[in-house]
Amino acid sequence: MNQANELLDQQAEQLTSLGDLLQAELDAYKQRNTDKILDTAEAKQALLIKIQALDQSIAQLENLDELKQSESFQASVDAINHQLKEIKVQSAINERVIRTSLNNVTRLKQSILSLKNADSMTYDKQGQAKTQTLGKGIKA
Repeated sequence: MNQANELLDQQAEQLTSLGDLLQAELDAYKQRNTDKILDTAEAKQALLIKIQALDQSIAQLENLDELKQSESFQASVDAINHQLKEIKVQSAINERVIRTSLNNVTRLKQSILSLKNADSMTYDKQGQAKTQTLGKGIKA
C-alpha cells in the first residue's frame, strides 16, 4: 500500500507539473514567444513519457485489485482523475488557440500570395492558394 501511495503521489505531482506546462504553453502562444513554445513542447513531451511510464508501474502492482477496494487508494485515484479532466480542458483550450493561430497564418499567407502574383495565383486540392508561373518550361 505504501508503494502504491508513493506512486500515486508522484503521478499527482507530475500531473500538476503538466498543468503548469500547459499554462506556460498558453502564455507563450499569447506572447508569440517561439523559443518558449518549443522549450515547453519538449518539456511537455518528456513529462508525458514519464507519466506514461509511471502509469504502467501502477498498473503492474501485484496487489492492484486489493488496492482498488481501499477507500484511500480510490480517493487518490479520484483526485488524479479530477486533475486529468482539468488538464484535458486546458489542452483543448491550447489546441483551439493553436488552430486559430494557424488559420491566421494561412490567411496571411494567402493574402501575401494574392498581392505578390495576383495574375498567376492558383489553388491546390485542399483549396490553399499557391502562385506559379504558367507556361514554365515552355520554349517557343
